[in-house]
Amino acid sequence: MTKVLVVDDNPDIAALMARTLKDQGYEVSVAGDGWSALEMASAQHPDVILLDVVMPVMNGIEVLRRFKGDAELRAIPVILVTVKNEDADIVAGLDAGAHDYVTKPFKKEILAARVRSAVHIKQNHDRLARISRQLRTEIVERQRVQHELARAQKLESIGHLAAGVAHEINTPSQYVGDNIRFLQEAFADFDTLLDKLDGLLEAARQGTLSDELFAEAEAAVGKADIGYLTEEVPKAIEQSLEGIQRVADIVRAMKEFAHPGDGCKQATDLNQAIQSTLMLSRNEWKYVAELATEFAADLPLVPCLRGDFNQVILNLVINATQAIAMVVGDGSAGKGALTVTTRRHGDWAEIRIRDTGAGIREDIREKVFDPFFTTKKVGEGTGQGLAIAHSIVVAKHGGRIWFETEVGRGTTFIVRLPITDQAAGNEAGRFKTAEVVC
Repeated sequence: MTKVLVVDDNPDIAALMARTLKDQGYEVSVAGDGWSALEMASAQHPDVILLDVVMPVMNGIEVLRRFKGDAELRAIPVILVTVKNEDADIVAGLDAGAHDYVTKPFKKEILAARVRSAVHIKQNHDRLARISRQLRTEIVERQRVQHELARAQKLESIGHLAAGVAHEINTPSQYVGDNIRFLQEAFADFDTLLDKLDGLLEAARQGTLSDELFAEAEAAVGKADIGYLTEEVPKAIEQSLEGIQRVADIVRAMKEFAHPGDGCKQATDLNQAIQSTLMLSRNEWKYVAELATEFAADLPLVPCLRGDFNQVILNLVINATQAIAMVVGDGSAGKGALTVTTRRHGDWAEIRIRDTGAGIREDIREKVFDPFFTTKKVGEGTGQGLAIAHSIVVAKHGGRIWFETEVGRGTTFIVRLPITDQAAGNEAGRFKTAEVVC
């Protein structure tokens, strides 16, 4: 039931208002002074308050100010009740936040109508407050779901790369192993040769040299093939070191890619980050595309979330690779081209990832960055890659992402990240959504 609090130091007037409102179906409480009104309002939270202006100790205007200064009470509509000649009090009350006023003596119909209006206002306020709370809850939940989706997508990407990374590590590991086995065999021949030479030296010291000892030493030298080993052992060592470095680079790139970070932007060498991601994804593109890179030497360090930036590049590279594969198949009859470039564009760092795929059809261009949109068959794609890339670039970095495409020729995705905070602010004011350039 709708609750109304009547505040008036005149018992007769208070009783008349209470009776009038009870006849309208309201639950009515009565307070005889300002302090009682404040206590009852805090305890009961009425829907409407009828407040006399002229009261002893604390007048109605002061009581009204206290209502409006209380976070839990300020939304309750207050109707001032006063005599006709108190215009100044009415103005002061309205300025202090009163919803309406009723003059004494009042007509029951007018009082009831004013209260109905206030009740309607309060109900609308309460409904909007509930909707606002629901929206805040839904926003928090949506942000949580988006975070989980992004995390799941990143884990999916890492899992997707795992087989390729294992293959990339296996190749250098294999020839490192082959070289170590070669060195092991070579050392065994060296060991035999050293034994024979030690025996020859000992015989020389004791004066027991013989043709037989010389023959054994010569045979050991021939078996060891010193000339061959002198040429091949340094090569084997160099190749092994290169292989170990290759593995170390892959492991470092994987660590950089997968590192969650601390949630704070860090000055980042975008060229190095892109190179690491291209290294990790090599097994994705090497069969269908020839890679070309052109990194700007003058590109400064850019503040960004490193792990998230790596995710953007990976998503775009995989997207480009899949577009190329749709044209060239497995690459056995010829490969496409994947080109990655960076440059400085004013206060912005620009990354372009261009493919020679089939291009993007006009009827789906506006949907490319939509969550869950995909042109792949069910089970082959979640439609999250480009949506997450857009969210990371625009929402997290204040940047821009768009594409240029031509059907039958290919697509270029362009990412711009602000080098300075001022650039991010200016861009946010100009561009609200991703652009599509055809």
